[in-house]
Amino acid sequence: MRVAMVGMGTRGDAQPMAVLGAELAARGHEVTLGVSSDLVWLGEALGLRTIDLRTSAREFLESEQGQKWLAAGDFQSYVRWLMDHKNQVADQLQADLIDLASGADAFISGTATELESVIIAEAAGIPYASVYHAPIRSNSAFPHLLVSTDIFSPERNLETYAEIDRTNWPLFEPYVNKLRARVGLAQTTETTGSRLASSGALEIQAYSRHLVPELADWDVRRPLTGFLAPSAEQRRLLDDLVDPGLDAWLDEGEPPVYFGFGSMPVLDPDAALTMIEKVADTLGVRALVNLKASTANARTVRVVGNLNHEVVLPRCRAAVHHGGAGTSATSLRAGLPTVICAVFADQPFWGAQLQRMGVGSTLRFTDLSEPTLFAALEPMLADGPRQRAAELAVLLREEDAIDQTADAFEESVSG
Repeated sequence: MRVAMVGMGTRGDAQPMAVLGAELAARGHEVTLGVSSDLVWLGEALGLRTIDLRTSAREFLESEQGQKWLAAGDFQSYVRWLMDHKNQVADQLQADLIDLASGADAFISGTATELESVIIAEAAGIPYASVYHAPIRSNSAFPHLLVSTDIFSPERNLETYAEIDRTNWPLFEPYVNKLRARVGLAQTTETTGSRLASSGALEIQAYSRHLVPELADWDVRRPLTGFLAPSAEQRRLLDDLVDPGLDAWLDEGEPPVYFGFGSMPVLDPDAALTMIEKVADTLGVRALVNLKASTANARTVRVVGNLNHEVVLPRCRAAVHHGGAGTSATSLRAGLPTVICAVFADQPFWGAQLQRMGVGSTLRFTDLSEPTLFAALEPMLADGPRQRAAELAVLLREEDAIDQTADAFEESVSG
């Protein structure tokens, strides 16, 4: 079977899709993966035919204006800006996705290109599957993650999904119907979620039932397969090496607390580093900081650039990061109590859920300060959270997520 896959976005979006693609290729399928320009190497490293979608998610997400909106918590402006950007690159992106799907027997996409991919698959008459890293479709266990991190009554939880559809569909509808016209489909008033449901499309929930046991038996169309993490061999192909200097630093003292800022809008890196140094000093812990800052106390605080979380986090004692699904999964598989400084999208959801489970704490990034960081991190260094995180890590590492996801996909297209 010829399978077209799209992992548009950051590494957290592209790497799980590449890992799944490698498994499908190993099962004999002919896989083509489309990703952002800066991440083509991921698919190629795993031996996949990889297409450059001619845009860089990192360049977009780290732009000065976007970072300012996120830092201010102005998410409405940020979402409008996202759609403006999508409209600006629409002709090129849609053409690339149409080419990617040409001749394919099935199409798989993440959320960043779901609007387009559902339409292109429909026009091509081929099965489609979505891959999600958090629950974003209607269910009674949780409200829509863009509405609240509090859990309401089942009825109220369900209402929030209809509210989001009513708010977002007028923004998406012109874009959707312009593409439908481009590929020869009739106009629609149905949301993307409704079209997926009416077509019976597979919606893979690529996160663990152990983190959201409320959804463990959600729907046959929505299997919780687990986080799509690379195997040990794949990690070696995807930059498994640790800088010798960092390796020596990790060995020469107690396991540090990891601070990784990912997509956090850190407008003043040096001030952020000073805050971390003060908190680490007060708590008596070493700090490993992934941040573009100038200097640090090399003995107790080490600043690094990009690194492989899968390799380094198991050598830490706790983690502080933005709460993206991929980074959260990695810190939890490493057995680390985790502080999530949530910015946007699924990050507040994961922060709240880890806090409910007693393996994490959370705060809004806009509230981050020396006192709030200390208050969130100090409890995570206690025995209780560390023990619960260690027990959860065993369950996460035992999940065979890649096989389960590939099985679910093959079953959906064979039927």
